[in-house]
Amino acid sequence: MPRPQRWKKEKENRMVSETYISRLPYWDDLTEGEKETAVRNSVIRRYKKDTYIYGLHDACLGMIYVTKGSIRVFIISEGGREVTLFHIAEGESCILSASCVLDEISLEVQLMADADTEILAVQAGAYQKIMESNLKVKCFSYELSSKRLSSIVWVMQQILFVHFDERLARFLIMEYEKTGKAKIQMTQEVIAREVNSAREVVARMLRQFVEDQWIEMGRGSITLKDIKALKNLIS
Repeated sequence: MPRPQRWKKEKENRMVSETYISRLPYWDDLTEGEKETAVRNSVIRRYKKDTYIYGLHDACLGMIYVTKGSIRVFIISEGGREVTLFHIAEGESCILSASCVLDEISLEVQLMADADTEILAVQAGAYQKIMESNLKVKCFSYELSSKRLSSIVWVMQQILFVHFDERLARFLIMEYEKTGKAKIQMTQEVIAREVNSAREVVARMLRQFVEDQWIEMGRGSITLKDIKALKNLIS
């Protein structure tokens, strides 16, 4: 890239970063010097739906903040099975993408855009420098990592100890409570990915729910007909 174009690109990126960076949850706790470090070492990145953001062999992404969209965080077994761990929604941060900053984190995760997504990423080295000099940022980092790891433990408990009909019912209820709509626009393949099971298993259980008259299935959608029965299953 010619030098004038590169400078223009860097200037535009800095302006965009400055627009978003004050949204960081720890921004008000930074000193002026730390704020300048964060601004100089931050970048806005955009991803189309279903594209990888971070994988096993990528360089450390650093601390990220989702300004738009949503990210699915998952791991992949040696056999190629995906296990969804949690989602990072708009307005939320992720510390697991900065595992090269926190030595205590050794979990290898992958990140994929759930929708067209935009993130603000603070470069790993700069974030580590800020974290080491600012106790509040360090506390934020470890509290966030603790929260995410708790979510991971919960997912593993569900897989190991909860019957699949309960897991599926809980997922459907969670989607209903998230949107307030009884009709859930989601394919069986996506549901299988979210509940960490095979599509065939999901399809079989959904057919059972239809026979029980708890749900109604459409093309790429599920309508909850007996929400009380689904809640009773997981109570």
